[in-house]
Amino acid sequence: MKSTARLAIVLTAALLGTACASIKPPAVRVAGIHLDGVSLTGARVDVGLEIRNVNPENLQIERFDYEVKLNGRVLGRGYQSDPLMLRGFEENRVVSRLDVNLLKIPGALKEALDRDRADAEVKGTFYVREGSQLRKVKFGSRGNVDLNRDRNRDRRD
Repeated sequence: MKSTARLAIVLTAALLGTACASIKPPAVRVAGIHLDGVSLTGARVDVGLEIRNVNPENLQIERFDYEVKLNGRVLGRGYQSDPLMLRGFEENRVVSRLDVNLLKIPGALKEALDRDRADAEVKGTFYVREGSQLRKVKFGSRGNVDLNRDRNRDRRD
């Protein structure tokens, strides 16, 4: 009787582990970076992120944090504390604010912010709701991004 109960517990745990492992991380890409203002010591940078649920099931992202690199150098770290519900295969755009310390970043990065395009990398962690618990789901992507996209969009609207 005890071995049957243990077997049932092990099988249940294995099935739950398999179900949780089947969730694929949402696809994330930097859609635009816009320098929103500069002071003596820092800059405000808006980062547009496109987040696509690659799963057929709905995904409740409670929050996420991330790091952005431009041309291989860290621009800054950001977070999004507002929950985001992505339906199966749905894509949403999120704009998040980075506060960049200009005293800590090299001149080459300052120059990159003045250009039209740059190689961008984003990596971080989603905190996904699964029942009553949060699961950490890592993400990351690279691509070439238009640094003036958000600014040009604002001018057209």
